[in-house]
Amino acid sequence: MVLFGRLNPINAKVSVLLDKPTFLEGENITGRVAVDSDESVKVDEIRLEVRITETYLATRVVYDRYGAHPTTVRETKTIHSENVRVSPGFDMPKGFKDEFPFSIALPPVRPTMPNGVIERKIKGVVAVKGRPDKVHETTVNVSYVPAGAGVPAPTQVMVKEVIKVPCKYCGALIPVESQRCPNCGAKFTR
Repeated sequence: MVLFGRLNPINAKVSVLLDKPTFLEGENITGRVAVDSDESVKVDEIRLEVRITETYLATRVVYDRYGAHPTTVRETKTIHSENVRVSPGFDMPKGFKDEFPFSIALPPVRPTMPNGVIERKIKGVVAVKGRPDKVHETTVNVSYVPAGAGVPAPTQVMVKEVIKVPCKYCGALIPVESQRCPNCGAKFTR
């Protein structure tokens, strides 16, 4: 019976809990890996597996007995991949329940292919030697910050010199480019 138990992941619940539903590009992704175990085991580590992928449509040539035919296929490429240790190994008793906080920086990524879609995933992993990992994966929503957003646009101050002359009828000062006196309405001639 022990042999078959080693073919299964540990009897525990693992959850990746993000601190907010959407993060801004360039902002650290923060959250917790929650572990609730119903089994006593020696944990090698608790880690995050961070993956950023781009999925896009590509045209490929398929060869068959009738010749070459272009076809559209969905392809995925990995743009960023890293493992982040959240906790070193420890003896986890039955009934163990705890949360392990994390803060990771994801690189800013834009699609490189036409109609490419970027997907960011974080997988929480409880690793136990000789047994399959117990995992939970979640998608990270990132909102792009438009260029210049949040930063006030530079302002340009124009200084214009206004020369004023007295109206010959009422004496009020009026700009030299005016055609009428704003005080008495007299027509202004230069």
